[in-house]
Amino acid sequence: MSSKSSLLTLLKAAGPGLLMAGAAIGVSHLVQSTRAGADFGLQLIAVVLGINLLKYPFFEYGHRFAVATGKNLLDGYKQMGSGFLWAFLLLAAVTAVGSIAGVTFVTAGIAQHFLGTVIPPIMWSVLVMGVCIALLLGGHYKALDGTMKAIMAVLAVATVVAVVAAVLHGPVAPATFESPSPWTMAALPFLIALMGWMPAPVEISVFQSLWIQARDQSTGKRTTLEEAHFDFNLGYGLTTVLAVFFVVLGAMVMHGSGLALQNSSGGFATQLVDVYKQVLGGWAGPVIAIAALATMFSTTLTVIDGYPRALAVGTHLIVPSLAGSNRLYVIWMGLTCAAALVLITKFASSLTGLIDLVTTMAFLSAPIAGYLNFRLITSSATPADMQPGGAMRALSWLGLLILTALGGVFVWLKLQ
Repeated sequence: MSSKSSLLTLLKAAGPGLLMAGAAIGVSHLVQSTRAGADFGLQLIAVVLGINLLKYPFFEYGHRFAVATGKNLLDGYKQMGSGFLWAFLLLAAVTAVGSIAGVTFVTAGIAQHFLGTVIPPIMWSVLVMGVCIALLLGGHYKALDGTMKAIMAVLAVATVVAVVAAVLHGPVAPATFESPSPWTMAALPFLIALMGWMPAPVEISVFQSLWIQARDQSTGKRTTLEEAHFDFNLGYGLTTVLAVFFVVLGAMVMHGSGLALQNSSGGFATQLVDVYKQVLGGWAGPVIAIAALATMFSTTLTVIDGYPRALAVGTHLIVPSLAGSNRLYVIWMGLTCAAALVLITKFASSLTGLIDLVTTMAFLSAPIAGYLNFRLITSSATPADMQPGGAMRALSWLGLLILTALGGVFVWLKLQ
């Protein structure tokens, strides 16, 4: 097989990795990365790159285990013992509500920017959820896969154009402006929130394994390890690069300007677009708006699919006598979306409050989800020749230690 045909084969296999990117590139990028650049300039790029590196193994294991065994991570947790599966389900049931609430609320704000304020943000949230649910129930994986590839293409092009224009324009901060330091205890809560969803909650690795299964079933062909590595690294690399780009955007167009980010979802979206228009010119408004809408819709779509899919499969594994996983998928989708709407109502006037809450929860839960994946991929449930090598194992231990230590410091400070 020629190198050209091999590349085409790998590109055709891309899917679950891009779905993972769609779930990851959202609040962590558009809101948190932009805030990082707006508040601290380019200083937090090292944090963004570092946390992506530390979490890399735990996400990669989602692809690796599915390809190695033909099973998903939930099957693996059950194989290790029901306690491991219960741990994931309890964790996911809580984080699902916060995650769906956060991404839906931001998406609703961007939709409100496009179409006006005729209806309140809560109703926009209901409409966004309704569109996502209709798309998912109408076509499941095939519709999700096809939609995501188009969305990611729009997002990548729009973001690159905006970053290039911003860099050519130069920073808005005056030459004498001194950036505040992010390396203080006062900044730790924001750093924890930034890293919580950077690039995404670790439990999304379960979604990856489920999406690989769904892809294999829809194509009638097992994904190879080479295809899985290409797919995963493509998606993960895209999330990392775009996270850095959004930090740069925030640093170039907002840092040192004296502007504070709005605290409502609609206000944040409008302010973000208006700032880019003022600094870069009127042409930048539609570019940023399209990138923002593509970013958040892709995230909402994949999160509303992924959490209920994982919870349904896990519930069915725990209690096989319950309804089939497809019916449980619909039930969990309804329950998590309804609970998310309740949470949105509680934080209707505080976008950053909601985002900081759910991203902090994700950071504190990351070592648990990461340990579950590391324990599984190095257990007898994974064929020895498919297990990670020494470098990946060392990086896994380093990630677990750092995530646990930072989480412990954060909790200790909160209790003082």
